[in-house]
Amino acid sequence: MVHVLTRAFYAMQDTRTPARFTAVAEHGAEIDPSQERVRAFLALLKERQTVLDPTLVAFETMFVGKKGEISPTYSEIAGRMPPQVRRSFLSGSLPVPAGKESLYRSSYRAMLRMVKAAYDAGIPIVAGTDDMAGFSLARELELYVEAGIPAPEALRIATLGGARAMKMDADFGSIEPGKAADLVLIDGNPAVRIADLRKAWLVVKGGVVYRPAEIDRVIGVEPAS
Repeated sequence: MVHVLTRAFYAMQDTRTPARFTAVAEHGAEIDPSQERVRAFLALLKERQTVLDPTLVAFETMFVGKKGEISPTYSEIAGRMPPQVRRSFLSGSLPVPAGKESLYRSSYRAMLRMVKAAYDAGIPIVAGTDDMAGFSLARELELYVEAGIPAPEALRIATLGGARAMKMDADFGSIEPGKAADLVLIDGNPAVRIADLRKAWLVVKGGVVYRPAEIDRVIGVEPAS
């Protein structure tokens, strides 16, 4: 979310360069929901019904991760991964200039505040990750909850919210008569403890039943305990 605002308020000549990340790290901490310019921008997004995809996990790795250490993004899954995947988790963050570690982390915390501000403003949010398919979505939703969005609302964002954004909510996004019976059964209660999303026990998609533990073993991943 802050990366959208940063690009709106700070000139970038070419967003195809690493500046699209480093400028956010350098200036993100300056942006706060209480600022008039930010309130006006959020109001414009609400008016236009702009859909936001924060991809917090991607920025958590870049801004918070340290080279040689496993980022919080992957800490819950790293031990289950094959060795070559675990090694990739140690690549760290953006190259942080000396003395700016605190600034980068502050910019990341500003992102969390802005996602909550967008949610409070009624701006549609979808739960994308721009990260490791199949494993990073749970962390994305954990970060929404960490930002202050209630867990049931984070689940709605990831299900019915996404379907509505794609104009597919007549068929997908919620369990109702007449809708596609695509289901994920969780061994837990993510509406209370969002981290329980990592405990997927059974998936039904297009009438086909999948068992995540069996799929994990085939691809060299230890099943979730």
